[in-house]
Amino acid sequence: MRVRVFHYIIFGAVFGLSACASGPERGRGGPPQMDMNPEAHAERVAQVYRQFVERWDYNGDGEATCADISVQRSRLFRMLDENKDGKLVSAEYRHAKFEDKSFMFFDFLRVDTNGTGAVELEEMVAVPHSQFLNADGDGDCYISPHEAMAMVRQSQMGAGGGEGRGPGGRTGQGGRAPRGGGPMVTGD
Repeated sequence: MRVRVFHYIIFGAVFGLSACASGPERGRGGPPQMDMNPEAHAERVAQVYRQFVERWDYNGDGEATCADISVQRSRLFRMLDENKDGKLVSAEYRHAKFEDKSFMFFDFLRVDTNGTGAVELEEMVAVPHSQFLNADGDGDCYISPHEAMAMVRQSQMGAGGGEGRGPGGRTGQGGRAPRGGGPMVTGD
């Protein structure tokens, strides 16, 4: 009886492993394969890019660029500046992380780079946007159709941030934060 149970366990394990080992050519394992003709693929890339532009184009120029992040940050700054004095004190700044998750990585003292005890618009705009930086694979401050498609694939695969990018992971317009939690350095 024990031998028979043992054989069933072994058989099940071998069967399960062989099913997992079969490659995409048999329709199992690995990511789904794109089986599109070139025209359909080009249309899918264009569709994804249009969605990215809709998401990121804050200045209305039809592109997703670092300039759009500056516009978005300026709007956020004006919204958070409750007393409209042109600067954010700690109590006003603490709401930024609820509006834009990038600010979860940048506390008030880290963003107040000039040490005035208040965050000014220029300091707010200099905080890198982690999602945009992750999507901008080549760091040129422009999300191309290819980069938009790569970001969609990455998110579908559940890869998250990927390659150590995001706050502290790479340079780009608007500044970067060096590894190790040092002060923020404005970019080029």
